[in-house]
Amino acid sequence: MFVLDILFPVRCLGCGYLGVYICPCCEKKLHTVNTQACIYCKKSSLYGLTHPICKRRGGVDGHITLFYYDNTLKKIIKGIKYSLTTDAWADMLHIITKQGRYELLFYKNIARLRAQPIPLSEGKEKKRGFNQAKIITNTLSLLLQIKTTSLLKRKQDSPPQAQIKRENRFKNIKGAFYIDKGKKAHDNILIVDDVVTSGATVKEAARVLKRAGAKKVYVFSIAKG
Repeated sequence: MFVLDILFPVRCLGCGYLGVYICPCCEKKLHTVNTQACIYCKKSSLYGLTHPICKRRGGVDGHITLFYYDNTLKKIIKGIKYSLTTDAWADMLHIITKQGRYELLFYKNIARLRAQPIPLSEGKEKKRGFNQAKIITNTLSLLLQIKTTSLLKRKQDSPPQAQIKRENRFKNIKGAFYIDKGKKAHDNILIVDDVVTSGATVKEAARVLKRAGAKKVYVFSIAKG
């Protein structure tokens, strides 16, 4: 292990500082979301609950996020994804636990809630070696003392949403998810993802889950764009 530390030293994914994946300086640079907003109209909303006037059939019922997806956080999250290591998530999860403790209490009070990570395709998860949404979900499960579910599956690889123009993202993700025939979704689902930008991915996931019987579908993300 000592030899590996010399050959491949741990560096901050934000600035290159030696010893940690997210240094205290870069942690302080993270831009906290102080006011949650409706995922549809983007206007202020308590706990990010979807406004009654914005509600739609098969839609998301609320979205809580912790940070804005600024340049520092982009470097950190992309670094974690493409360094192909789960070790870097330890620092990120520590920040999530510390920063989101108050906001996450909302989810703890929802009865019969199950946490569902946004799935990767089987091929992509094997190639990467992990699914970051699953890692976040496992941490939330322990924090909130709720069970997880893996009902939602991904049909195939589609071009990454980040590479698609914003106006084309809903079309790109349409039909990407499914639930095995005959299986029913739990009453309340918490979709978990690392970043929500246009919201196309989580909205499509919510549509599929509600079609399978979910009554309420909420979303948690580390960041929003």
